[in-house]
Amino acid sequence: MKKYVILIILLVSISVSQEILDGIAAIVGENIILKSDIDQFARMNASQMGINPANDIEKWNELKRQSLQALIDENILLEQAKIETIEVKDRDVEMYLDQQINDIIRQTGSVEKAEEILGKSLPKIKMDYRYSIRNRLIVQNLRSTKFSKIKISRREVENFYETYKDSIPEIPPSLDFSNILIEIKPGNKENTRAYKLIDSLRTLLIDGKEDFDKLAKKYSQDPGSAVAGGDLGYINRGDFVTKFEEVAFSLKDNEISKIVKTEFGYHIIQFIDRKGEKINVRHILIIPEISEQNKIDTKNFIDDLYAKILNNEISFDSAAFKYSDDTDSKINMGRISRIQKNQIKNKKFISVMDNLEIGQISEVFQTDLGYHILRLNNIYDDSWVIIKNYALEKKKNDMYLNWIEELRSKFFIDKKVDY
Repeated sequence: MKKYVILIILLVSISVSQEILDGIAAIVGENIILKSDIDQFARMNASQMGINPANDIEKWNELKRQSLQALIDENILLEQAKIETIEVKDRDVEMYLDQQINDIIRQTGSVEKAEEILGKSLPKIKMDYRYSIRNRLIVQNLRSTKFSKIKISRREVENFYETYKDSIPEIPPSLDFSNILIEIKPGNKENTRAYKLIDSLRTLLIDGKEDFDKLAKKYSQDPGSAVAGGDLGYINRGDFVTKFEEVAFSLKDNEISKIVKTEFGYHIIQFIDRKGEKINVRHILIIPEISEQNKIDTKNFIDDLYAKILNNEISFDSAAFKYSDDTDSKINMGRISRIQKNQIKNKKFISVMDNLEIGQISEVFQTDLGYHILRLNNIYDDSWVIIKNYALEKKKNDMYLNWIEELRSKFFIDKKVDY
């Protein structure tokens, strides 16, 4: 919930209201900031910060003061960007806008929910916010042009540390480790049972004896689409796994695909409609069940592999490359290089590696992903690099504040309100 609220703030807070609800708040150069803009910006941030405008007048007024200044500064930067001829390409605006909208759809779970949250249809959202997104990208490009090449000396980093060392959060070490993952997968019996079921469903559809919508609601194991009769809505290339998309985008009107096997299970896909580069399809998904015997077989396999590694019958690296189901790391012999400890999402990994010495191999353990064997390769103290980044960002921010202060005296600013 929190993440898509932030995305919505990005879209809503920079918008130019189309109706003047209560007058002009400020004029910056040739740009007008409306009171309704300030109110929208402040209310969205109040919601995120848990501030009730009716109950905390002082904090609410402070939010409005900050919102007014933020929008004034953004418009100042837009005026400066005109002078420095900073521009953005139309395709960059479209890509950024699509990305933000797609992120909101993923966070909310559906197009309908996204439209409900934003209070507009997606075409209307794109139309209304394209200009604002363009402005936001222009401002980003301007700041990047101004400060991207700033460097910092060792003395400056040391001075920063001495000044702020009491407020710098604890910096965790970075871990270099290797992972072998063996997923618990259905066996031949379970795959055959699932295939026979979906094959019988396809036969009913091809023979016209059953309706796709009805069968999807009854049998499909895709919780996101089964209730909608398998309808996935309009999709772009890249929204789904490759094998699914290759078949889906090759279908013709109302055509029903052959059985498609992906990492999720077995699918039947039906083409419904096309709009430009997007297609509307529906599908039925049957997932092979995992039996207790599959779990036993997987555990026996990784226990045997673990024994072979310890007995030097196979190296850890070779075992990872040959057998690991972790597709992201197996190409690197299972190695995950230099990741900050607090960025490791799997807490079980951390608890296991906390008890390993460098070079030591863990015992077999289980997570939601399957069974694992880990090897701790090294531990790095990245404190200096991180503190240097903190110091550099502080330097850039100080330079930005001085620069924006100079620009405020350069352009015409007329505040019509004072909160």
